[in-house]
Amino acid sequence: MRPFEPQRLRAALPPWGQDAPPAADLAAYLAFYHLDDCAKGNGRSHRMGWLAVDGERIAAQAFVPPSPKGTAIVCHGYYDHVGLYGHLIDYLQSQGLAVFAFDQPGHGLSTGPVATIASFEAYQTVLAAALEACRDLPKPWHLAGQSMGASVIMEHLARQGAEGFDEILLLAPLVRPAYWPLNQVVWQIARRTISERPRTFRRNAENADFVRLLKRDPLQAKVLPVQWVTAMVEWMRRFERKPPMPQVRPHVIQGTADRTVGWRHNLRVLERLFSPRILLLPGARHHLVNEAPAVREAMWRWLDEHCAWGVPEARRERCNAVKRRPRG
Repeated sequence: MRPFEPQRLRAALPPWGQDAPPAADLAAYLAFYHLDDCAKGNGRSHRMGWLAVDGERIAAQAFVPPSPKGTAIVCHGYYDHVGLYGHLIDYLQSQGLAVFAFDQPGHGLSTGPVATIASFEAYQTVLAAALEACRDLPKPWHLAGQSMGASVIMEHLARQGAEGFDEILLLAPLVRPAYWPLNQVVWQIARRTISERPRTFRRNAENADFVRLLKRDPLQAKVLPVQWVTAMVEWMRRFERKPPMPQVRPHVIQGTADRTVGWRHNLRVLERLFSPRILLLPGARHHLVNEAPAVREAMWRWLDEHCAWGVPEARRERCNAVKRRPRG
């Protein structure tokens, strides 16, 4: 099999809805990130292409199970891309959902300055384009986001409410980063003296396979641009002043060993703004979609008990009482 070459696949991606990427390049990508089963196992199908957004090409993918009963739109975290979300995609497909996911500008296979953005407003523009692109996928629609992806979803909810979406899942949501009082001082100095600094790779999951993959992932940025931090701070300050929207009821999952976001503060913000249902996972780190198998299974069980994926509202209460069957 041909080795995965990011530049080659990025250049070969077709516009969304047209043709397919070269089979060899696509196969190399799916194999490298262990997405083969999500893309084509058990009658599943896969589409991939780019969306034109503000002069950039946004890489987008749809993972579709047989006879889907709804669609989950997945938003990845900072430094991430769709290739790292196989466990979440597989879980959502096991619930009978199609999954539409995309790489934000400067991430993964999308174009744009690496790991930075002038304003978080650009992420809202990309999300709007993604929602338009997946209009042919079945409803009800759901939203799922990890870390920065959760912040993109929360901003959308704060602006437009939850109308049009059924279940909303926020994993380790970003509002403030961890140790913000100290890091704020560092940022104030850095923004006057440098444009970027080397990225610090933290152990953000108790999953050895994921840690190994991250170390050899050619789509990982190696720097932290100060511009991105500035954009995050500007968004954070605006978001924390939003008025309450108690009618929005997201499912929030947070690990208590998370050293990437200031999760205690963040949960207080979410409880003020929305009406969240919260699961705390003792000992879990930040990258929940790639945490150890036991942590992921705890998340899936909780979601099975609290979410009615594609189930009409009238059946929700009965569905919530049903425990997930053990996997054979």
